[in-house]
Amino acid sequence: MANPYEFLRNWCRENVNVTAYDDEPTARYLAREFLGAAKAAGLSAAGVIKAAGGNLAAYMLSELDSAANREVDRLSGKNVHCAVTV
Repeated sequence: MANPYEFLRNWCRENVNVTAYDDEPTARYLAREFLGAAKAAGLSAAGVIKAAGGNLAAYMLSELDSAANREVDRLSGKNVHCAVTV
């Protein structure tokens, strides 16, 4: 049986994509999808919820916001070297 913490980390890496900040509907959707995938992998709901800190939707929202922050950082890094002409 897979480790719930590793399963959570790997699943998020593969399935959480940038949307918008505080995208609660997507976070709830991801939580449901993740729970189904975890059960299919033979993990208990209690184990994966514990791995997520007790609240799957809140964990997914945090993952979504982190993904958005990484994208902002990535995009803003491209603009650092823009030349300004006056």
